[in-house]
Amino acid sequence: MRRGDAARAVGSALLNLAALGGLVCIVLVVLSALCNVSLIMFKTGSMSPTIPAGSLAAVREIPASEIEVGDVLTVDRAGELPVTHRVTSVAGAGESRTITMRGDANAADDPMPYTVTSAREVLLSVPHLAKAVVWFSNPWVLGALTLSASALVTWAFWPRGGGDRRPRHGSRSSRERGRTPAGAVAVGAIVCGITASALAPSGAEAAAGPGAAAHAQAAPVVIESEHITLTSIGDDDAMRTLRPGVPVAWQVGVRVDAPEPGLVEVLLEATGSRDLGLELDVRSCDVAWEGAACAGDEQVLDGRDRVAVGAAATPLTSLRPSEERWLLLTAVIPEPATGMVALTLHATGGGDAVSTRPREVAPLPTTGAGPGWALGVIAVAAGLAAAGIASLVRGRRTAAQP
Repeated sequence: MRRGDAARAVGSALLNLAALGGLVCIVLVVLSALCNVSLIMFKTGSMSPTIPAGSLAAVREIPASEIEVGDVLTVDRAGELPVTHRVTSVAGAGESRTITMRGDANAADDPMPYTVTSAREVLLSVPHLAKAVVWFSNPWVLGALTLSASALVTWAFWPRGGGDRRPRHGSRSSRERGRTPAGAVAVGAIVCGITASALAPSGAEAAAGPGAAAHAQAAPVVIESEHITLTSIGDDDAMRTLRPGVPVAWQVGVRVDAPEPGLVEVLLEATGSRDLGLELDVRSCDVAWEGAACAGDEQVLDGRDRVAVGAAATPLTSLRPSEERWLLLTAVIPEPATGMVALTLHATGGGDAVSTRPREVAPLPTTGAGPGWALGVIAVAAGLAAAGIASLVRGRRTAAQP
């Protein structure tokens, strides 16, 4: 086999593969639109072993009237990321239902019931596939796909033949006839595939809604010193994926067991970027918070205000020996911004000191179809432009021949 024939065989195989991918992609998009099916990624193991962390699941929206005990549902929550757990009870009638849910790996039901008019039912899940989706959203991978797509489109529409190789009776050769339909479908595959990659959340993080990462309540983290105990409860993923106007809560319990009288000061320190524009509301309760509700004595320690990043630690409250308070710190960014802020809560007094901090607060990476469509259009346009220029040049050369 000549080198040219081998290259054409490889090119044809790649083109046919892209065409097949295009057909599959088109079918999946149509089914998704008709059946209201979307994808979610699981970051936590609260549904293990049924759905381990890192799984990718297909979900379908259903009305509340179809919810049954035992269903695995994704439920949206105001101001927070969605939660995906198994339904343990269903109550109510009409268009809404009040349900309780529990993760398969959890010992108890979620703290609060959910009242819903619709939810997303998990149809199937594939372990570890979320990592592949995240990998395809990497800018370097998208860049490589763009270059490959451009080269493939160029090859698909590159003019073939000329001179004595013109087909008789004005008909095209069988090779050209086979390549054109495949090339058209391949173009759809390229745009569809690159767009799907760009729609994938960046860095294993996702926004609420279709394609979102399922969220689970984080386990408490206890930090103890000789006389002070801090209990930190928060969602690291939610802290790292803030959306404008959507608050995220961090709860810290402070207990003092000092034998001698004296005060333990609780202070908050913020370091990082002022450009984030982080605002914080700090409240305290004498019992653990249930969501945003305090069942005991509630105090406002610091109303919602912009965080003084880089300044000295701000005093929040003080505790006496044998006293316990639970602080609820609610973080929000009012508008789209960039940057990162690290929050640290310090408790110090009586020669003792202890600190705790959640994951750095940062905005959700930009996602959406814009970059993907741009890459797909650029790749296809570049390939078609190169092929078009080549066709014009070949045509002029052919016309110039006697």
